[in-house]
Amino acid sequence: MRALVLTLVAVLAACGPAKGPAGAPAAVAAFPAARWVPADPTYVIAAQTFRDAQSSFRDAIDITGMVFGVEASEIAQGLQRILAVDPMNPDAVASIGIDLSGSMVLFSEDVDPTFVVHLTSAEAMANFLENLRTRGLRTQSIVSDGVEVFTAQLDRDVFLSWALDKEWLWVHFSGKADSRDWFEHSRKPAGNKWGAAWAWAEGAARAAAKSPGVVGFVDLRDIANVMTSRFPEVKPCADQFAPVERVGVAIETDGKHVAGRLTIDVGGSAQAIASQLVAPPPGWAAASDRAPIAAQWNLDLRSVADLANACTGGQVIGGLDARQVLDNYGVRTVRALVHSLDPDDRSGRGAISLDLFHRRFFASLLDEVPMRSKFEKSRTYGAYQGKHLSVPFVATADYVLDDRVFLAAMGDGLLQQIGTGTPAPGTPPVLAIDLIPSGLPVDIWQWLFQQVDMPSPKRLAQRLQSWADLHLGARIDGSMLLVDAVGTRR
Repeated sequence: MRALVLTLVAVLAACGPAKGPAGAPAAVAAFPAARWVPADPTYVIAAQTFRDAQSSFRDAIDITGMVFGVEASEIAQGLQRILAVDPMNPDAVASIGIDLSGSMVLFSEDVDPTFVVHLTSAEAMANFLENLRTRGLRTQSIVSDGVEVFTAQLDRDVFLSWALDKEWLWVHFSGKADSRDWFEHSRKPAGNKWGAAWAWAEGAARAAAKSPGVVGFVDLRDIANVMTSRFPEVKPCADQFAPVERVGVAIETDGKHVAGRLTIDVGGSAQAIASQLVAPPPGWAAASDRAPIAAQWNLDLRSVADLANACTGGQVIGGLDARQVLDNYGVRTVRALVHSLDPDDRSGRGAISLDLFHRRFFASLLDEVPMRSKFEKSRTYGAYQGKHLSVPFVATADYVLDDRVFLAAMGDGLLQQIGTGTPAPGTPPVLAIDLIPSGLPVDIWQWLFQQVDMPSPKRLAQRLQSWADLHLGARIDGSMLLVDAVGTRR
């Protein structure tokens, strides 16, 4: 948890007025703290106000924390132990002089993050920092152009530096005792090489949200170069992302609705990705409409096998590499929907849809059903020839299995609906997951989470109920891969 919290300290920074130095891009007018970005950053993420950053960070924890079993309150407590203040509490940060209505910015010239925040009271911040030293925080300092820069070691591999100049506070994290270059390059930027990237990121943000409070970009190639120079063992994984030039970040939140987007410039690889997409069955979109659970992965899994192998050392499942796993199961794509479910009664209404490159694994599963031929009848489900299987005292289902697809459904007429109708227009998404938490009882959510070994399944099911709907999606748009996360609170 300590390592996670230290990492999130840096992430928090992503989430006060002055005229910028010569060379600062005009596009940063809405983000005054961006005046302090150095000439050649590897990433820049700016928030219009500290409140925007807090809201974005809190919402991100509420959504992603459900997956990892982490709650915002736990993160807040961990941050307070490290920083002596809860940065997620508006009153707490305001009391030490931080301007809740002022902008803030996160940037780096490698990977070590620096953030700059506007202050309403430099005196209150100075007193807070002095109290930390009085309470035993051991520091060293150097003077850079009349400004004292302090450094403290928080952990074996975590160093914290800060500087206070008039109404601005700089905070820098690094894995070693750093030089003062990070501060000098920020306080007096020697030009601007990031203006074009920022303009691109702002354009992507406007396409994603009406009024994004957090905007930024990441130069993934520069980040990869830094990481491979520090950790050569990650190079095979980093090389898989070579086609990605940059990533845009946009977050919009108003307390009720939250929307975030990553705009990933994949260049010419977009066409290759699109060519590996497999469309769902023709009636899938209609059949999954308003389902409490609707999920689809439409990108041929074989196309990402090399990526999985490079980033896992070829140990994906049970010592097998990705291609061996896929060869065992023969699966290209995966889709599922659930309208209702009663595990005790072995009943419900839902379906799965798999595109295959061989049928061996699923044929072997069906062969395990005793006297299957006595309990099934041939049926036509729109474009597919399949079977209706009814095993007394066990379950009733419809299925299709051939060399290309495996479809299975419970619920009268559902597979017929999936196999008929008009396909959804346009290119299918790479990924789409849509949840309506109120559509299933809490105990059913808990049971489902238990089946996939999610952490704290009971608590996760309860937390999910605070959302009216959630969506995670990825799709190709021109030369961009757009990754969206959207949620509405109840």
